[in-house]
Amino acid sequence: MNAVGRVERKLLALVALFYLSLMLLIGAIWGSQASLSSGRDVQELYRSLYGLSSLLSTLQDAEIGQRGYLLTGDKQYLAPYERAIAQLDDHLASLVENPKLHPYKADIEAIARLSQLKRSELAQTIVVRREQGQSAAQGMLNGDAGKRYMDEMRVRIGNIERGVGESLGEQKADLQWRSDLALWGGGGGALLMLGLLTLLFVDLRRDLNERAELLQRLAFESQHDSLTRVPNRRAFNEMLDQALALARRGERQVALLYLDLDGFKPVNDRHGHAAGDAMLKAVVGKWQGLMREGEVLARLGGDEFAVIAAGDADAVERLAQRLIDALDAPLLAQYPDVRVGVSVGLARYAEHGEDRRRLIAAADTAMYRAKEAGKHCFAWPEARQPALAAV
Repeated sequence: MNAVGRVERKLLALVALFYLSLMLLIGAIWGSQASLSSGRDVQELYRSLYGLSSLLSTLQDAEIGQRGYLLTGDKQYLAPYERAIAQLDDHLASLVENPKLHPYKADIEAIARLSQLKRSELAQTIVVRREQGQSAAQGMLNGDAGKRYMDEMRVRIGNIERGVGESLGEQKADLQWRSDLALWGGGGGALLMLGLLTLLFVDLRRDLNERAELLQRLAFESQHDSLTRVPNRRAFNEMLDQALALARRGERQVALLYLDLDGFKPVNDRHGHAAGDAMLKAVVGKWQGLMREGEVLARLGGDEFAVIAAGDADAVERLAQRLIDALDAPLLAQYPDVRVGVSVGLARYAEHGEDRRRLIAAADTAMYRAKEAGKHCFAWPEARQPALAAV
């Protein structure tokens, strides 16, 4: 009888442990699936925020084209304005139809209404400029209606960003709760399944860490060049727009240096792309050591770079000369005979341009003047003569 009782108790214990282990396994899988679902929700929320940012960026592009036309009367400035206006309806439709933004319906509707008002304000000033002249159009701008629309949109977008932040916090708390339940819910059965549970827990934590790192990396890579880790063209455009806004208010001087490497293509052709990438990193390393407070080095693509700086013409020329001189020494230890130079185009606000596109175009033109003058030198767009580097 005692033997039968022990067998029965062991069978009962085995069945109990089996069900406890099964509950642990189900709980762990449930927690993992919740993690994946939460990750998708996080990614969708970030895409929604990016859509809001794109709407503002599109309106700013339209405004840049409008201001260029109002200031000059040149119809070529209407091309970027018209392209931006053509994209607005798609941006608005994607925001209104986005299910992740339904909790913020009032703010989304306000943003849609304000963007339409801003578009109308842009169109009206263009019509007035065309029919009544620059003074009448400037009078409309002085009313600051367009600025109020943009400021209100930023407030509304800020409301949504705060709401999204709270939602992400709630998802994190929910995910933490599920993880804890998956870890501790089995109680005594956890001792039996310790190895399996540990593996599942480690895997879950790794997924969470990888997802967090991925989100951080995506945020960084959206603004930085993947090879050299300096700001990319998108970040450069935003920083130059900000610098020009300060310059218009008289708070700082702004100069642009457009840099194009001389002799870089043969490095790739003769030694391979790995050597070319190493050369680009070495060049950026040299130049970053020369950057001072308030100066920004960005990679625009390929072997083209740009620097946003401040100061008078002499200070800008001294900076350009330092950038040129930095490439006089060998950059790659394994290829001591391989050298590259740099041609630098210089432009200053507002002497060579009052907006981003004009300033970049002026600096680009100056860079080609430096190329024509013999390379490895700097040049201004028009009046100033190219200055050859001391080799």
